Amino acid sequence: MPIMRRVWPAAMVLAGLGSLAHAAVPPRPICGSNEVLNVVADDIAQRGVTAVIMPGSVGEVPTARPDTFRCSVRIQTTYFDTNRYGGVPQVRLSTLEFTVRAGRNGLFVDAVGEPR
Repeated sequence: MPIMRRVWPAAMVLAGLGSLAHAAVPPRPICGSNEVLNVVADDIAQRGVTAVIMPGSVGEVPTARPDTFRCSVRIQTTYFDTNRYGGVPQVRLSTLEFTVRAGRNGLFVDAVGEPR
């Protein structure tokens, strides 16, 4: 029995540390989920813009509605202006804003704006 008296408190401390470590992990932004970014990339491609979403550049702001978030990503566009720069590619960083709404059937991407 004396061993059980020593093991029981140690087990409780270890169980508490495990739950604290799990609670310390911040939730992942909805705007940065792969499903949402794939929809945004498809929308950009349908517009005929050759752009790449920069990794790790996702912004998220809650709105007045608890199920809606205002999001933004940074995109990189490469273009050529041969009259001014010859054959040197030009790179432009822009911000693209959109809205994500959580519904019963998943996430819905709305109001994808123009790159600024």
